[in-house]
Amino acid sequence: MGDSYAPLVMFAALFGMILINLPVAFALFITSMVFGLVFWGWGGLYVVFQGIWTLMNNWALVALPLFVFMSAILEKSGVAEELFTTLYDFFGKVRGSLAIVAVLFGYLIGAMSGVIAAAISAMALIMFPVMEKNRYDRRLSIGSLLASGCLPQVVPPSFNMIVYGSVAGVSVGKLFAGGVGVGLVMAAVFIVYIVVFSVTHKDRVPVIQEDIPLGEKIASLRFLVGPLCIIIGVLGSIFSGMATPTEASGVGAFLSLLYVTFRRKLSREILRDSLLVTLKVTSMACWIMAAGSAFSSVFSGIGGRSLMVGFLTSMPAAKVSVVAFSMVIIFLLGMFIDPVSIIMIMTPILTPAVVELGYDPIWWGIVFSSLLLLSYITPPVGLGLYYFKGVAKDVPMDEICRSVIPFVILMFLAVVLIVLFPETVMWFVRNLGRV
Repeated sequence: MGDSYAPLVMFAALFGMILINLPVAFALFITSMVFGLVFWGWGGLYVVFQGIWTLMNNWALVALPLFVFMSAILEKSGVAEELFTTLYDFFGKVRGSLAIVAVLFGYLIGAMSGVIAAAISAMALIMFPVMEKNRYDRRLSIGSLLASGCLPQVVPPSFNMIVYGSVAGVSVGKLFAGGVGVGLVMAAVFIVYIVVFSVTHKDRVPVIQEDIPLGEKIASLRFLVGPLCIIIGVLGSIFSGMATPTEASGVGAFLSLLYVTFRRKLSREILRDSLLVTLKVTSMACWIMAAGSAFSSVFSGIGGRSLMVGFLTSMPAAKVSVVAFSMVIIFLLGMFIDPVSIIMIMTPILTPAVVELGYDPIWWGIVFSSLLLLSYITPPVGLGLYYFKGVAKDVPMDEICRSVIPFVILMFLAVVLIVLFPETVMWFVRNLGRV
């Protein structure tokens, strides 16, 4: 077997180990070590660890634990309940209001945290019982909650965009700017579907009869002051050019801590639990990123990157077919592999080919990150499905899976719109992405 086939064998070996349920981080490390030793002897270890060092020395990754901590401290201090109450007070009498509130809630939670687990768990805990009580169509309830709970992974400060930007070597701030547009497109698509469904199925989406006095509605706005200050502090500092995403993550963590302290909700238990969540999430992500960086270094070193770029750019009608092929691959992988692993495996393979064809690397990073949303709610490995099931224990998993199908289609449609009409996101990049 010639060396030209080695990258393909390496790729096949990786997926073989993943298919036998070996943890992705271990599969990446083992593949990297074995092929590094085979090709370069003990010098292969230098290639492996140099790749790890290069990634982990990236200043942008400091933002990960700080944004996770910001999310954890806000979630555990009850901010989500107050945010839901305010939105519910204003939209309660609109048909389909609870599902619409879910979309708005997901967008705002995303702008405060960028972590999906907190969003879906909070929505399942707070909003699903209210939807059940008001006899909402269960599939609409579950689908809207799960789809909206995924928005934090494109709405800045998105966890996945930080990882992608660090791996691909593109501006995280510009990815964040595009994420604002992606979130708006997806939220609009969800709301249009919810309104149409509500109007055409009035018996399954009742109007909530509760009439809330205007004074009470205005009073509930006080719950928005703190979250909006945090959002403005984080995103405002990034988009104004005053701070990098890494520096803004420190601002966000500080403002979140200050807010819950001011509201007298900070306790030793909340602080401890938030730090533990930060440690667990960051550790898991760093293991996968370190292993993925090692894999990327060895894969490129044995000619894998040039081989894949040559193959993809030689496809018929390459400008169209490469993007379509890449979108399908990312979607299919999302059914079986977690998003961080997909970023680490596929970014060094697909991104160079797409950029070689003349596409804007920021635009492609936004499309790539947007497609990863589907991986959270597509069975069998969609993490969002299990986050929801962990809270709504009485809902069968097969019903959860069926409920998300319309919203998976809507998400993919939103990504297609971004591909066909790049200005829907690139306008935000040009006008907001200063770092």
